[in-house]
Amino acid sequence: MRRVNPFKTLDIFRGFAALWVVMDHSCDRWLGSADPHYMHVPLYAFSIRGQLGVMVFFVISGYCITAAAYGALLSGKSVGRYAFERVRRIYPPYLVTLILTALSAFAIGLANAHHWIPPVNHLQTIEPGARYWIANLLLLQTELNTPFINVVFWSLCYEIAFYLIIGVFMVAAQAVAAKRGVTAGAYVLLNTVGISTVVVLALMIVYPTVWFPFDLWHQFSIGGMVFFLLEWNSETVQGFSKSLRWTVIANCLAVMALTVAFSVLRVTGGEDVGHPDSRVRSIVCLGFAALLIALRKVDDAVAKQALLRPLMWIGAFSYSLYLIHPIVLPYVDILSRRVGLNGSRYWIAFWIQVAVAVFAGRIFYLVVERRFISKRQVQRLVAEHVS
Repeated sequence: MRRVNPFKTLDIFRGFAALWVVMDHSCDRWLGSADPHYMHVPLYAFSIRGQLGVMVFFVISGYCITAAAYGALLSGKSVGRYAFERVRRIYPPYLVTLILTALSAFAIGLANAHHWIPPVNHLQTIEPGARYWIANLLLLQTELNTPFINVVFWSLCYEIAFYLIIGVFMVAAQAVAAKRGVTAGAYVLLNTVGISTVVVLALMIVYPTVWFPFDLWHQFSIGGMVFFLLEWNSETVQGFSKSLRWTVIANCLAVMALTVAFSVLRVTGGEDVGHPDSRVRSIVCLGFAALLIALRKVDDAVAKQALLRPLMWIGAFSYSLYLIHPIVLPYVDILSRRVGLNGSRYWIAFWIQVAVAVFAGRIFYLVVERRFISKRQVQRLVAEHVS
């Protein structure tokens, strides 16, 4: 048996998704009203829909975390170890940006109070109270119904919840594997992800509201279904059989069919163009999943494309870019306006913001995030010359 080979093209899409989110927030002065006056400008029309980049991240995350869960099942790694690796990967860089966000918000508030800078539309808010700080410290803002110190951190709350759900499924899979073998445990892992998604989607079709985090669970598990479909074969699964293959296909078809049904029968959200509704988000997830399936066999060739290497490079530190960009963008925006990059010339400020965000993300990765990446991951990135 062998481990699943890395899917290098995922780093390209990580870079694309992170840049799309940064481009969205570089349009932040317009975001509140989604001014139709700018919708004829292709750069704005594309950038303002950058929240869809988060959906791309969820599908990628679903693939990768399902792969990590299966790897733990193969190696006998404990659920505790799985949880430690997820916490180590997410929380230390997040806590550093939490401190930087608080300092930045205080600085902007002080400057506004003394009229040193004009009012600026930024993504950071500070509120008093222990509940607020505990929620933001532990990424429990949604569960505790508290504001986000930085609004972009909402997606991390979902990520942590998704990791927890997969951890619960791992407990069941490992318990079965201990008694009946790895193949039986693999069946449990597959069916818990697939059946839970089918149940949640059915409930979402019937009921107007489904509780966090299950309202977006299908976006994550679509990535998991892609992993099962692409990577489970006779070389990666002990005791692989036609029965297991058909079980994979049945789960995938059920999830995809109900996602289509949900997108047709129930539409939620979509209060403005900057926040696409559930139909658009589901279609993007399904389309991206289909693209990943089509690209898997040509992964090496795609990863070697010179034009795509910059995106792969950014993808290597996409988490750092996602964390740090809302902290630096307000200052670039302020300085750009000070020198007259407004109105029809704002596109210059837009690209300056994107460039500065990428630079800041890279520095944050080298100084902070890289210390909390597994050695195996670092070795892979070095081998790909994107570390």
